[in-house]
Amino acid sequence: MKKYYTHNGTEQQGPFDIEILKEKRINKDTPIWCEGLSDWTTAEKIDELKELFKITTPPPFNKEQTPPPINKQTKQTETKNIVAPTIKKKSNVGKIIVVVVIILIVIICGRIIFDDMNRGSGYETAGDESTYQEKVMTVEEIERSQPTNFLAADGKYEENFWGNKINVHGIIKNTATVATYKDAVVRVTYYSKTRTELGSADYTIYEIFPPHSTTSFELKIDNYKNVNTIGWEVIQAIAD
Repeated sequence: MKKYYTHNGTEQQGPFDIEILKEKRINKDTPIWCEGLSDWTTAEKIDELKELFKITTPPPFNKEQTPPPINKQTKQTETKNIVAPTIKKKSNVGKIIVVVVIILIVIICGRIIFDDMNRGSGYETAGDESTYQEKVMTVEEIERSQPTNFLAADGKYEENFWGNKINVHGIIKNTATVATYKDAVVRVTYYSKTRTELGSADYTIYEIFPPHSTTSFELKIDNYKNVNTIGWEVIQAIAD
């Protein structure tokens, strides 16, 4: 039985037979090599692998079946037999009682709200400083526990003369208000011209990232075959 090898853009995997390739759910653009090929190709170009990508369609819908006819006579007879119920008139005494109860509820609720506002106003005046400190601490705790929500990576890159290396000129922007981070981990992802993810690699940037700051970094990384573009993002950092 013929054996096949796959490639994820970073490393070679295999050998596999057709059954294992089916379990791995490869797609048409997966790089494949097997005995008899002079170079790597995609799975859709190998005849014996085309069966893996055939799409089955459901049988045609049978429109000939129709629902049974509606018996109009029975429906009309049932309609004629329906008699509307009589409406009983409410007495004026009940309406007056309901209005009085509603007025009492409004007065009581208004009094409770007024008393609470007076008590709350006095508490905030006495404890403005402690309340402000609690709010600042809460913001810092949130920022320290979620560094990836406040660290954004951007920049540009270019290949070297031989095309086997990529020079990344990146920046990391910290949008936090009070939290400082360090040792940010940047994940670089490789994409094909069809935007298929070919692989990724992680790099640690050993820098301090103060709040409201932008920090530059440089990376020289390997380039691979079939890579058309790359992207990067911060996936982890330490709160300083």
